[in-house]
Amino acid sequence: MEDWEEGRASGAPEIATWALADLGLGEELAARAALVRDFEQASHSGRVLMVDGAGVLLQGLVGAGVRCALICDTGLTPGRVVRQHLDRLGLLPCLEVQVFSDETRRPKPHPEAFHAALEPLGVASGEAVHVGDLRRTDVAGARGIGMGTVRIRARYDDASELPDADRVVGSHAELGPLLGLRDR
Repeated sequence: MEDWEEGRASGAPEIATWALADLGLGEELAARAALVRDFEQASHSGRVLMVDGAGVLLQGLVGAGVRCALICDTGLTPGRVVRQHLDRLGLLPCLEVQVFSDETRRPKPHPEAFHAALEPLGVASGEAVHVGDLRRTDVAGARGIGMGTVRIRARYDDASELPDADRVVGSHAELGPLLGLRDR
């Protein structure tokens, strides 16, 4: 938690180091490497599914000329593995820019996470909308640099007491019209 509060990303390498240190095995480099590899590949053992309507929405946005980016706090699953899942689901081509905290070393809500997505697109923060599900990372981070905010409750409804987004939707189907998409 201290890393997150200080704007530093932590993922499989850090968690493996902490776990081995707690077991008194802090100097076991081979064990650390194996644990990191297992943590990073763990998402392949389960079935990663697309949230209902996400693919249709992204394809519709791209078809309408909207440039899309992803900002993802990775945790145990690194960006290179998340990209494999996105590619398998057919979503990767819709995401012109992908920003992963294990690669930038900056998790949301750190401003650098958001700027890393906007700058390659050449889009000013005041002209962009960030869609996410968490108030403390997605909403606070995007709002902190002047982006519009939408919180989506499709898989998780963040009921925390933190300030909410400009708009809240329950599904990707509700999000399309809010972002200017019309039924095709």
